[in-house]
Amino acid sequence: MAWARRRVCMAYEFVYESEAKRYRSDCSDVLKKTCELLKEKGISAQFSLIGSGARNMITRNGDGPYDLDYNLSIMRAEERYWNDLRLLKETVRNALNWAERNEFFSDAQDSTSCLTAILYFEKSPDIKFKFDVAITTKNKNGNYMRLIHNKNVYALGLDQYTWNEVPNSHQVKDKADEIKEEGLWQEVRDRYLEKKNMYLSRQDRNHPSFVVYVEAVNEVYNRYFNRGGGYSVQSIPWRLR
Repeated sequence: MAWARRRVCMAYEFVYESEAKRYRSDCSDVLKKTCELLKEKGISAQFSLIGSGARNMITRNGDGPYDLDYNLSIMRAEERYWNDLRLLKETVRNALNWAERNEFFSDAQDSTSCLTAILYFEKSPDIKFKFDVAITTKNKNGNYMRLIHNKNVYALGLDQYTWNEVPNSHQVKDKADEIKEEGLWQEVRDRYLEKKNMYLSRQDRNHPSFVVYVEAVNEVYNRYFNRGGGYSVQSIPWRLR
């Protein structure tokens, strides 16, 4: 019985939209301020609530924090940021922390594929809300590229910053819209949750929510609209221009 309880606690479940509305508003306010601060630093950026939240697919892992995921897309930036990806990520992290100063957020933590902040509510200390901000841009094929911070590369204590491509991501919105129009969206939700829990059981940290969302949309789309095709995550060095 104890084992069964642990299993329940270690599984993602969907959160009702009414529960998450307050969190979405707070996160949006912080990210608007972040974009304004970045503009002063020579970085033009836009944020978007990615698939898991934008499509009413917000999840929570057992009794853990509610989880929302955002892309912070770099539209334009001074040359020095493209030449120094560490500087780019640190500039975004500092802007995010400054934007959070008057809110009940923790400082953003630098994980491999995103910046993570926890929101605490003064009147509800038991409720925590986590939001992840992935720094992205697009390559010449229109696919998303995520900024990745590989820590302790080759076990030598070295840091590596690189762009990681999310293949087949350039048309994910159009595919999702087509799936919804055909009344097949529940299949995406089911597949998304299955894959989230599959990666959780494997302790796989290389598949954040956006990647899982793209996988689920592509799998359902290929099943009904496009025979063949596939999906995999490729990590490639890339010079942005």
